[in-house]
Amino acid sequence: MSLIIATRQRIRSALPDMWRRAFLPSLIASVLSPTVAYGAAAASSGADPATNLDPAVTFDANLTVGGSESQVDLTRFSKAGYVPPGIYHGDIIVNQVWRAHTTIEFAAQADGTTKPCFDAAALMRYGIDLAKVAADAANPPRKAMPQGSFCGNIGDYVPGATTSFDPGEQSLSFSVPQLYMSRHARGYVDPSQWDGGINADVLGYNANVYRSGNAGLYQANGYLGLTNALSFGSWHFDHTGALTWVQGQGARYQNTATYLQHDIPAWQAQVVVGDTFTSGDLFDSVRVRGLRMYTDNRMLPQSMRGYAPIVRGVADTNAHVVIRQNGYIIYDTTVAPGPFVIDDLYPTGFGGDLDVEVTEADGRVRRFTQPYSAVPQLLRQGQQLWTATAGRVNQTGLRDSPNVGQFTYQRGLSNLFTGYGGVTLATGYQSLLTGGAFNTPFGAFSADVTYASNHAPGLSSTSGYGMRLGYNQNFSNTGTNLGIATYRYATPGYLGLSDYVVLRNAVAQGQANLFLRQHTRMDITVNQSLGDRIGQLYLNASWRNYWNGAGRQVDFNAGYSNSWKSATYSVSVERTRDNLTSRAPGQALVSPVTGDNGGFFTPTSQGTIRDTRVMLNLTIPLGRPDRAPMLVASATHSRTSGSSQQLSLNGALDADHRYNYNATVGHSGGSTQGSLSGQYTGSRVNANASYSQGGGFRQSGLGAGGAVVVHAGGITFSPPTGDTVGLIEARGAAGARTGTTTIDGRGYAVVPYLMPYELNTIELDPKGTTSNVELKSTTQNVAPRAGSVVRLHYDVDRSQLLLIDARQANGSPLPFGADVFDAQGTNVGVVGQSSRLVVRGVDASTTLTVRWGAGANESCRLPVTLPANAKGVQSNTLMLQSTCGAPLPDGSAMAQPAVRNISGAVMH
Repeated sequence: MSLIIATRQRIRSALPDMWRRAFLPSLIASVLSPTVAYGAAAASSGADPATNLDPAVTFDANLTVGGSESQVDLTRFSKAGYVPPGIYHGDIIVNQVWRAHTTIEFAAQADGTTKPCFDAAALMRYGIDLAKVAADAANPPRKAMPQGSFCGNIGDYVPGATTSFDPGEQSLSFSVPQLYMSRHARGYVDPSQWDGGINADVLGYNANVYRSGNAGLYQANGYLGLTNALSFGSWHFDHTGALTWVQGQGARYQNTATYLQHDIPAWQAQVVVGDTFTSGDLFDSVRVRGLRMYTDNRMLPQSMRGYAPIVRGVADTNAHVVIRQNGYIIYDTTVAPGPFVIDDLYPTGFGGDLDVEVTEADGRVRRFTQPYSAVPQLLRQGQQLWTATAGRVNQTGLRDSPNVGQFTYQRGLSNLFTGYGGVTLATGYQSLLTGGAFNTPFGAFSADVTYASNHAPGLSSTSGYGMRLGYNQNFSNTGTNLGIATYRYATPGYLGLSDYVVLRNAVAQGQANLFLRQHTRMDITVNQSLGDRIGQLYLNASWRNYWNGAGRQVDFNAGYSNSWKSATYSVSVERTRDNLTSRAPGQALVSPVTGDNGGFFTPTSQGTIRDTRVMLNLTIPLGRPDRAPMLVASATHSRTSGSSQQLSLNGALDADHRYNYNATVGHSGGSTQGSLSGQYTGSRVNANASYSQGGGFRQSGLGAGGAVVVHAGGITFSPPTGDTVGLIEARGAAGARTGTTTIDGRGYAVVPYLMPYELNTIELDPKGTTSNVELKSTTQNVAPRAGSVVRLHYDVDRSQLLLIDARQANGSPLPFGADVFDAQGTNVGVVGQSSRLVVRGVDASTTLTVRWGAGANESCRLPVTLPANAKGVQSNTLMLQSTCGAPLPDGSAMAQPAVRNISGAVMH
């Protein structure tokens, strides 16, 4: 009894806050019947063994004001799991795994209860295997499952199954014995639930302006990277390009990729028409204008998927970093002095080295290559990947573009072996590849051999073989991850497709004698964990030599890191290609015509030499709070430019880390330098700025990145989005947040970087909205198709919340649980404890009807007058006092009720 009284008091005191979370009838039902369950457990009698509670809980009307004299029928609330009949829109959860977002129907039964309705085909889509149910002779169902839609206890049709409904989140959860579940991999989402999205246009941009110089000579350059994705449902027209500008040399726009894309779910494939890149996992990656089809393993469950490289480097000043792949700029940014890491690349193909260019504020330029090759090609048993391409090679700087057709196929033949092969036919070129990948106790191996023949115009035909070996192993007992991404050997007459394209172009330019034919190449990556107290080691290295070139080319980056208490320290060594001759920013030193052969270079007057750099770095937090500044001390020694030292202070100005800063003072080349930089990460745009000066040079830079989404509801601004995004529509909920995204004044926000073909859960936090905002649900689940813009609609109620203390004309309280209707007959509230009405949806003076029965004397009329708020007073929840009586005669005066806000201040 004391528990019931305490529960009643909690309902009375907390009613306004609870109302914001769910409808009051659902609240009462959930309090009086804690478990909203239907099925085998709910149908049983006695205490539930899982909770030791009797599901047949009843509510004693004597506990309410008015006691047993109340004539309101409260039996609907006393029934376990009462849900008002009707259609709901929400999520289907099966064994705690989201399955669908759909309509949920509850139908009234003859005994006064409500039951959920089901459909046999839908149950199978949710992962319930009805064939296994029918085949289980040991536990036959109590009822045969009818065709089409039916309503009732799911436990009657699937033994041991139950359902429960969450009225606050509008979700129906199934608990089904695993015996009757279909076998799906973790993360599986039924293709019928993949959302094709809405019509929209997403324009992404990344702008960077950089100005530097010395001795009174200054030059500026600018970069504007653009991505545009125009979506018509599941059809997408995509364009990627870059506008570069150099002071005194003008501007140039480079088209990186332009294509029409659509997925084919039945084939787990994508079809692309236009300018795109072939996959580099078996053959060389080249840019092709034409038609390409390929399997998309993102359509597989997340647990069945099987890499973009991390670029590390160091800057002496506020440096300009440009990353190219296959001759196309894929990344452009400004970094602060000290070590930097770029780990958010979107390469244009799965193969092809990354050419990194670091331009210091004083004009010095360093270039190095980040090796990037495909990893061993192991697939799960029965899994397959294929690509088919037809078109014309269309890379930048080519004078002679051959036609090309290519097909590749990979299939997991067992858990230990994957076979693969492919064929390439191009103008004057043919190649055939065959190979396999092996999973052994000693690591994963891949080995293949390619035969290729070529006949470039004006040159003799050649042919030969290329052999490739891949290896990867994670030694868990020693903490070592060893990956030889590729070891390649080629006979003198062998040319890969990319090499052949370069050779044809060299012939067209009269420079065939400068072409380098690759002999051997090896790429290796090692990550070694030495233990929590000992630290970590890493090594990235590439070694190459050529049949017709003297010497060999070696690039590597190695380092060690560890921590002591709150401080971290590291030492690294890198070997790079470095230019020591001053130049105007933007002036090229070498012109790479890219290819997997390591590059074909046009000699320049400056030339290049190798530079080896050793770096020490120490980071110490200045305090314990999350926003504590970090003190960073570093020292660098270069074989070509000598030694330098830096001391930096960086941190955040706010708890959300939206405003970040970096201040650095350093000494190199006999002079002292200083720099400042700041970054802003917002819900509409990301921005950065930098300035540095020293040793006769000055540098300044500005950058911004974000996206503009154009949709039927208008234009919404966003930080960078990725290719698959969500568009939140929550009109009236301005200020609500999800992650770092905030709902704008029109009720829209963009959720970036959604994962295609898998479940994405987006939770909307109402904190930041006004107190009268009610979100019917704060969670949405969606599985978008690749490249789509999916709509995430949140129902928002901003109507006035009224708490009305009312009595009948004779002074007696209104019956607990009585319904309140507006002039149109819509249910807008209910009578709670102490004869207090909780009403929503009344935004103007009106007369409400309170009804607790069908008789003429079982209702009354309640006049409600909403006064204008006093000047300067904001009140989202009003408390009124009024009397509920018979309808007043026309023209009779009505007393103005006293009105006070939720804090208790009375307004008249």
